[in-house]
Amino acid sequence: MKVEAGDKVRLKAKSHPGSRGIVETTKGDKLVVRLEDSDQRVLVVPEEVTNLSLAARKAWVSMPNRHVGRPKGMRFCDRVSVTLRIDRDLWEQFRLKESTGLIDDRTATINRWLREKLTELDRMERQS
Repeated sequence: MKVEAGDKVRLKAKSHPGSRGIVETTKGDKLVVRLEDSDQRVLVVPEEVTNLSLAARKAWVSMPNRHVGRPKGMRFCDRVSVTLRIDRDLWEQFRLKESTGLIDDRTATINRWLREKLTELDRMERQS
C-alpha cells in the first residue's frame, strides 16, 4: 500500500515536526502536504511523514469486521458517535474559543446548543 491523495499524515520533518496535514498530490518521489493549522503547502519525502490513513487502511484489510468505539455496557450515558462536515472557518473559531477556555467540554457544549435550538424550533412549531 502506498501514499494516496487525501491521506491524513503527521510530519516528522524538522521544519514542521508533529504538524498534521493532508496529502494533496505527489510530485515524483515527493508529497505535497497541506498543513491543517495553516493551510500552508509543504513538499516532503514519504519517509518524513507518518501516514495515519495508511494505518487505517491496513487495519481495515486485516480486520474488516472489527467493531470500533467502546464496547457495549461501558457507557455511562446513551450517546451516539456522529461525523459532521463543518465549515473550516467555523471550526477554527470553535477551536479558538476552546483553546482560550471559553468552551471547556466540547460534547456538553454542542449538546446544550442543539437542545436550545430544538427547544426553540418546538416553540415555533407549536405557535404555527
